[in-house]
Amino acid sequence: MSDVSKLLSPVSIIMLDDHELVLEGLSKVLEGMPEVGHTDRAFNSRELIRKSKENDYDIYLIDVELAGESGIDVIQSIRGLHPQARFIVCTMHEESWVLHALLRQEPDAVVLKLSGVKAIKEAVLAVREGRKYFCPRFEQMYRHLENVRTSLVKKNLPTPREQEVLQAISEGLSTCEIAVRLCLTENTVESYRKSLMTKLEARNMADLVVKAMQRGFIKPHNDF
Repeated sequence: MSDVSKLLSPVSIIMLDDHELVLEGLSKVLEGMPEVGHTDRAFNSRELIRKSKENDYDIYLIDVELAGESGIDVIQSIRGLHPQARFIVCTMHEESWVLHALLRQEPDAVVLKLSGVKAIKEAVLAVREGRKYFCPRFEQMYRHLENVRTSLVKKNLPTPREQEVLQAISEGLSTCEIAVRLCLTENTVESYRKSLMTKLEARNMADLVVKAMQRGFIKPHNDF
């Protein structure tokens, strides 16, 4: 059976959320849809990965904010096991760094939790048919982010490698520690530091980190 024909049949969905009431509500919504066959649930990434090895799910409905772990990291783990997996991300976060992180994962659908039941159903139907879906609020933010990204490209702002160095700097790592983490020479790390200081027009390292967070290049600590 081809991927397309499989998705046009009733789909199986597993939900990941660390709130039982949320999972219960999602289950009732999904089980009431004729396009959905089997549903399952997991409270953490370990349970999700275990079940994904035992069952063949068509769609993973994943919360971004989990107790002690990131739903974005979970997506990467599942993709390593099931490259063809399809993902609906459910989040209440609208911070720029979350949007950047989500878009880098290229989810099949994104639904803000405040969007309600209709958005969840529309996301499932779209992904089942092989289409992308962003709820209206996220679509608006996505368009804004795309405009910002286009503008940033023209301004020669941080490359992906420089963003990795930024993240390490924000964690308080020394030049030597960053070099070890990223498999770079210390001279190369220092070169990145100088380039970042220039690009973000920072006065010092503290100013560099603050500006990087404000612009969504790195994520704040203890906030996710």
